Amino acid sequence: MSFVRIPSISLALICSFTIGCSHLTRKDQSAENLQSENSTQTVGLAESETYKPLPQYGAVKLDVNKKVLQWINYFQTRGRRHMERYLGRSTKYLPLMKEVLRKHGMPEEISSLVFVESGFNAKAHSHAAAVGYWQFIGATGRRYGLHIDNYEDDRMDPWHSTEAAARYLAALYNMFDDWYLALAAYNTGEGRVKRAIRMHRTDDFWELAQKRRPFARETKNYVPKFIAVSLIAKNPERYGFTDIEYEAPLAFEKVLVNQSISMDKLAQEMGLKYEDIKSLNPRYRSDFIPVGTLRNVYVRVPVGYGTLAEEKLVLAQTNAPLRKLNPTYQIYRVRRGDSLSRIAYKFRTRISTLRRLNNLKRRSFLRVGQRLKVPNRYGASSSAGASQVASQKKVTSSTKKATHRRYSSKESQAKHTVRRGENLSVIARTYGVSVSDLRQWNRLKRRAIIRPGRKLIVSAKGRVHIVRRGENLTTIARKYQVNISQIAQANSITDRSEIFVGTSLIIPE
Repeated sequence: MSFVRIPSISLALICSFTIGCSHLTRKDQSAENLQSENSTQTVGLAESETYKPLPQYGAVKLDVNKKVLQWINYFQTRGRRHMERYLGRSTKYLPLMKEVLRKHGMPEEISSLVFVESGFNAKAHSHAAAVGYWQFIGATGRRYGLHIDNYEDDRMDPWHSTEAAARYLAALYNMFDDWYLALAAYNTGEGRVKRAIRMHRTDDFWELAQKRRPFARETKNYVPKFIAVSLIAKNPERYGFTDIEYEAPLAFEKVLVNQSISMDKLAQEMGLKYEDIKSLNPRYRSDFIPVGTLRNVYVRVPVGYGTLAEEKLVLAQTNAPLRKLNPTYQIYRVRRGDSLSRIAYKFRTRISTLRRLNNLKRRSFLRVGQRLKVPNRYGASSSAGASQVASQKKVTSSTKKATHRRYSSKESQAKHTVRRGENLSVIARTYGVSVSDLRQWNRLKRRAIIRPGRKLIVSAKGRVHIVRRGENLTTIARKYQVNISQIAQANSITDRSEIFVGTSLIIPE
């Protein structure tokens, strides 16, 4: 048993912030008139006595300019309720996250990025299918060591997701040698930042943000928003946040698990509520904790319950999930410009499927902010008590039938037909490639306009297979004589994912 206690954090430490020049507060509104878009004021972040960033990752500076002041004003007014909620949650996770960042030699102030990305909400989902505290999409998360499958999603774990974020941000900083550019790349991709630098012949983020292209508005606002929340988080009272209900720092004990268990059973045996254990283990999609042979698996329990948990593990063992795993749908919030066809394409499903899941009629209108059920991109659901052996037999049976089946699906080089409302950025995210790759493969100029109906090559090597009724990853892999893992990797899914009729799969060569 290993014991982990995140030390309690004093509000004085969170709120104390030493700076070398004056700040704008709600009482200093006249200062805004002295700031211009090009006039910046560098603010040095205070460091704790025991911590100093390693030289190769530098320190984060805060430039106060008009954009930053606008975001500070936003969080003090219209966005105040959001900031209050984020501040309240932050004290639960910041000590743990800063510990991970320090271990990787990162400036611990980078933890403020979580305010911008998710507001410290483990279940946060973006329109681009990014998940968790640091908002990783599946492909990027796996690239930096996160485990994502039917049972687990490390993106929703504060420790593991911060480990991946530290590695990713370190790579971006090493690439650009500047934190503002690294943060911009975290938001929009390193390819776009590199193109912006080449196009405008400057590596100054503030200069690039004033240009019309190639940064989107979201990226132009990303860095000033980060600076604003960093300033507020370091000194909430200075910015008028005085009545925050701060959550206690996360504290737990870790217990090594040698055989798959049910957290629900374990909680019952320990005399705890299921939520008491589940909240400490958000990476697991249900109460089922699977144990394999490739890595050690731990369950976190409340402080003081480690020894009892070790004694009760044998009574919590199970060979099958006790709850429905990985629901067949997830919730998507409609954004401006969305349509059923666009959402269907984004989640690789059909319009008819969306209508069926949401009881929509043909003439139903979508509203911005409306919640829709969309097919889960991470795999099939397993019913309560379903046997894994039975599932394997089902796959084997399907494979045998498919052996004698003739396929008539269309095969071609991996191409995508542009739909209304799509742009290169949206298409690149869908296929897990960069915008620069799309331009290169399709010989597009920087200012080229793509119109609906145009076919774009979306993979340098590969073909597209349209999933038909009765097919699964096993039969498709057999047909093209490739491994299931190769198909899964090319499409940013897992080898156990459920695939829907009509889905376009890239088949690697």
